[in-house]
Amino acid sequence: MNRKEYIAGLDIGTTKTCCVLADVDLASSAIEILGAGLAPSEGVRKGVVVDLDSTTQSIRAAVDDAQKQAGNIQIRTVVVGVTGEHVSSLNSRGVIAIASEDNEISSLDVERVVEASRVIVLPPEREIIHSIPRGFIVDGQDGIKDPVGMFGGRLEVETHIVTGSTAFLDNVVKCVQQADLAIDREVLEQIATGIATVQDAERDLGVALIDIGGGTTNVALFIDGVILYTAALPIGGSHVTKDIAVGLRSSAEEAERVKIEYGCASMDMVGEDELFQVSRLSADEPSELPRSLLASIIEPRMEEIFEKIREELIKSGYQGMLPGGAVITGGGAILPGVVDMAEKLLSMPVRLGLPRGVGGQIDSVNTPIHTTAVGLAMYAAKQHLDLRSKQKTAKLKGGLRGLFKLFTRRDQ
Repeated sequence: MNRKEYIAGLDIGTTKTCCVLADVDLASSAIEILGAGLAPSEGVRKGVVVDLDSTTQSIRAAVDDAQKQAGNIQIRTVVVGVTGEHVSSLNSRGVIAIASEDNEISSLDVERVVEASRVIVLPPEREIIHSIPRGFIVDGQDGIKDPVGMFGGRLEVETHIVTGSTAFLDNVVKCVQQADLAIDREVLEQIATGIATVQDAERDLGVALIDIGGGTTNVALFIDGVILYTAALPIGGSHVTKDIAVGLRSSAEEAERVKIEYGCASMDMVGEDELFQVSRLSADEPSELPRSLLASIIEPRMEEIFEKIREELIKSGYQGMLPGGAVITGGGAILPGVVDMAEKLLSMPVRLGLPRGVGGQIDSVNTPIHTTAVGLAMYAAKQHLDLRSKQKTAKLKGGLRGLFKLFTRRDQ
C-alpha cells in the first residue's frame, strides 16, 4: 500500500508565482518539503489574472523548478490560492432537525447543517469558495466545536462564507489547465497562510494574520480557534517598488533590486553616511545616493499600508479581541524594520511569520515569501488525512454493524 501522497501548493501572486511540492506520510501525518519553485509573475494585478499566457508561463516555470528540486517528480494536480479585491466574506447561519431515531448527531448531520448555511442569495456572477464553521449550537447550547456523537433534536451552525467572482476564478482555472495541470481545489490564501504560520495557542487567544504580498495585503482574524473575518486590501509591496522607481527615476526591476538589497521601513535605521548605487534611466553610469533617500521613499508607503490595516481591524469590530497580537508575513514583511513599525502603528505585539510544522527541505522555503504556498500544501495534506480518517471510520462502523447483525442472528 502506498503510504505517501504527493501534494503541491501553487501561489499565483502579483510579483511572483510560487510552487511547493511536498509529500504527506499517511501513517505518521508528517509533511516533508521536497522542492520549491519561484518564478516572476507577469500576468497578475492585485491578485487578479490580467494576461492568460503570461500567467500560464509563470505557473509552468515555478512548477518545473519545484519538480526538478524534488528529483523530477511529476506534478499532476495542484491546490491553488485565491485572493484579490473580488473576494468577499459574510457570516451565515444554518439550522436542521436531527432525523435519527436516537437523536445522535452524525457527521452527515454536520454536513447537512453546513450545507444549509450555504443557502444564501448571491449574484449570478459570484460563487462560494469556502463555508467555514465558526461554532455549533445543539438545542440552544452554544460554544460547541464538534457536535458529532452528541444528542439533540436541533442543530445550528454559524459559518464564515467566502465568495469570489466566477469570472476571475475561471481565469485562474484556465491558466492552470493551460499549464497541463488540474486543480485539486481552490483555497482562500488567508486560510492557507494561517495554517503555515499561526500557532494553535494564538488562534485560541485571538490573533491577526497580515500577509503583505505584491499587489494585495491579506488580513485574517482568528478568535477561539476559528477564522472570523477576512479581507484583501488592494495595496502591497509592488506599490513600494513603484514609488522607488518614480522617486529614483529607475526601471521597476532596478527599483525592486534596490528595495531588497538596501531598503528598510524606517529612516531611523539608516546612518547619515550610508550610500547605495542605483542605475537610473537615461544615465550612462550608476548613481551613488544616500540610503536615507531610499528610506524616505519607502517609509510613507509602509505607514500607509499599516494605517489601512488598522482601519480594517477597526471595521471588523474585533480589534479589542486580539491579545495574541499579529503575525506578519509575505514578501513585504522581509524589509528590515517592518515588525517594529507594525507594533507601533497597530498598537499590539507583532512577530514575523515563517512556515512551521513541516520537515524535509525546510531551508528552501524558510522565508515569508513561501508561507502561502507551504500553507496550501499543508491544507491539501490535512484534507487527504481527514478523508482517509473518515474512510477508516466508515469501514470500521460498517464492520461493527455487520458483526452486530451476525451476533443478533445467532442469538435468535
